[in-house]
Amino acid sequence: MTIRPETFQYIRDALHQRTAIRLLDNKEYLVETRLSVLAKQNGMRNVDDLVAHLRVPGSSALWRDVVDAMTTNETSFFRDHTPFEVLKNSVIPEVVKQSTQSKTIRFWSAAAASGQEAYSIAILWDEIKKHYPHWGVDILATDISNKMLERGRTGAYSDLEVVRGLSQQRLEANFHRNGNRWCVNERLKQDVNFRYLNLINAWPTLPKMDIVFIRNVLVYFDNPTKTNLFAKVRRILKPNGFLFLGGAESALTIDDQFERVFQGGGSCYRLKSEQNNE
Repeated sequence: MTIRPETFQYIRDALHQRTAIRLLDNKEYLVETRLSVLAKQNGMRNVDDLVAHLRVPGSSALWRDVVDAMTTNETSFFRDHTPFEVLKNSVIPEVVKQSTQSKTIRFWSAAAASGQEAYSIAILWDEIKKHYPHWGVDILATDISNKMLERGRTGAYSDLEVVRGLSQQRLEANFHRNGNRWCVNERLKQDVNFRYLNLINAWPTLPKMDIVFIRNVLVYFDNPTKTNLFAKVRRILKPNGFLFLGGAESALTIDDQFERVFQGGGSCYRLKSEQNNE
């Protein structure tokens, strides 16, 4: 069965309003594939019935499930590798050097999905922290999907998930086997705090961050949404703070308060020193 055009348009418009995600004209199959499962789980015949329920006031809980189903949660440990080398060899040393008061490096992994990026940062820090005595980390991981956040808090991953990006040495050093899952060791979990956050809505009060990861997210947003997002990132970044984006994403054409810095075969963005973060 193919969903009705008005069903697709309703999901398309409402999803954009709630998440800023843009569905292209030819994505009817994606909506039907992902939401037909949700419809059946809720005792409905099809996606058209699901939309009929979504139109009824008081369907916020069902909408959360729709957002979970429609959000792309593609992620892996140490994804693309190079950003983590830049982080290790250039960015963390620079943050430590320019800090005169705080002995805590604050990271934010936005759109963290099931937590692999945040735990990759925690693993990396665990490997190099001996070089930074008296320093610690605070890693905030946020996402729009409550289901993904719960997976991140649990920190349990399948064989397929851990082999994507983790060497055998890192796996054995940072995970333990529990049944058919690999579980993150507690010493790493205590460094990561998972919280719900919708990037396009008003943000809760956040601490000033040294390093922000918002990778492979901008590709789903239009330019006005990107402009607003960068403005909000500037307000929570410390002066000269660093921003990591996906390989196909750029801040340069959207916000001139960021400069691209090349380090160790990779790059990231730094908030210009004259920016007052206000």
